[in-house]
Amino acid sequence: MERHTEFMFGVPWIMEFFHQDWKLDASTPAEAVADEFVEELEPAAVLSVRRDARLLLDNLTSAQIKALWKGGADATESFFQRHVGEGDEWMRQVIGVCDAWLSRRADTPALSDADRYGGVELAGDVLAEVHEFRSVLDTEVTDALAECARSCTPDLALRLLLRALPKKSASLSPEYLYLSEEQYARLEALGNAFHYGEYVVSDIKYLVDT
Repeated sequence: MERHTEFMFGVPWIMEFFHQDWKLDASTPAEAVADEFVEELEPAAVLSVRRDARLLLDNLTSAQIKALWKGGADATESFFQRHVGEGDEWMRQVIGVCDAWLSRRADTPALSDADRYGGVELAGDVLAEVHEFRSVLDTEVTDALAECARSCTPDLALRLLLRALPKKSASLSPEYLYLSEEQYARLEALGNAFHYGEYVVSDIKYLVDT
């Protein structure tokens, strides 16, 4: 059983679009996402984003969604104040962008078993990792990650954690947030359990303190 990609996917993937100069290329956040949804993209990539956004919208509060986005994306408070409003509204916009792209594809398949796998039986393990980083991540982020693991899927919560760790590390520069080899090994084992591709967890291996 394999995911559709070797790289980060779903909502944590679109967080990567929002680098410091994103607004130079698009007039709105929704347009920034739409610009990255090129016609050659695999439908599974867009379906995964839509699935994640729907899970967040249906199961978390607007404040929790906002906390997770701010914890994992290089977007400041003005992202919501000036462009989006609330976390739930942003997820509605993301879903709208996904639906617009999917409507142009007559051959959109269902997500594979691997891409639908949420790992409910791994919730305890993911919650343990969220708790492990409670002392370094913002409280609102860890609280939202924990609720995501319980109410959305452990898979989505883990991918959001993998986005939050390097973002927090960068914010602490020049001190940085380092992972022990044991912490990284546990994250890597969870990535294997979730059938992630090679680069989903290994992208943060540079944080390991050797």
